[in-house]
Amino acid sequence: MSDNPQQPNNGQSQPMPPNYSPQSGSQQPHTQQPQQGSQPQYGSQPQDPAYGSQPQNPQQGHPGYGSQQAYGSQPGYGPQQPYGAPQGQPQAGYGFQGASSAHSPAAGVPMGSELPDAAYGPGSVGFWNADQTERTTALWSHLAHAATYVIGLGWIVTLILFIINKDKSPFLRHHGAQSLNLLIIGVIAGFGIGLIGGVLSIVGIGLLILLLLPVLSIYMIIIEIIAGLAANRGEGYRIPMTPNWIK
Repeated sequence: MSDNPQQPNNGQSQPMPPNYSPQSGSQQPHTQQPQQGSQPQYGSQPQDPAYGSQPQNPQQGHPGYGSQQAYGSQPGYGPQQPYGAPQGQPQAGYGFQGASSAHSPAAGVPMGSELPDAAYGPGSVGFWNADQTERTTALWSHLAHAATYVIGLGWIVTLILFIINKDKSPFLRHHGAQSLNLLIIGVIAGFGIGLIGGVLSIVGIGLLILLLLPVLSIYMIIIEIIAGLAANRGEGYRIPMTPNWIK
């Protein structure tokens, strides 16, 4: 029997444990890890995963410290309804309440402001969105002015309809104002023709100038009939050569 026993495993060196250092003494065989299901050695219990470690996904489980949403990354606010506006309803323009056309695009135009080109002509029906009652009222407003040059007092009906409806419907306000502006121009033009014709009658040409009065009346009647038909179709109408004194 030899004094120097052979090293285990036929003299071959064994793998060293991970924590081996020269100060650890003689070489020791590397201890195999316990199989699954066996009891871990004393002091080698697995570390509690909740201790000191935070979940990577803050949406799973209880979010740990430091998983708050970054400052400034809050979701933006959505579009807000204008202050005081009913939900789902368009705002009516100033002074235009109560009529069906108060919810038309014309209601968004402040009173007295210049109307866009979309407010006039055959394509303006959708701009005004006037119901049949408003169309009929606007038609009679124009026809009453046209009757002024026949019976002399029809303009009173036009004025009354304008005063009653000017703050209720932008469509009626528009047509009533157009008719009254034409009335003012007619009065000024008629007075001027009469004055000039009367003065020039001394030299014999005044009668020719006074013949312009019936021509003016016929012109006013035709214009009002055209404007009335446009109003009956729900369209806006800009009377030519007429300033917007009344808006």
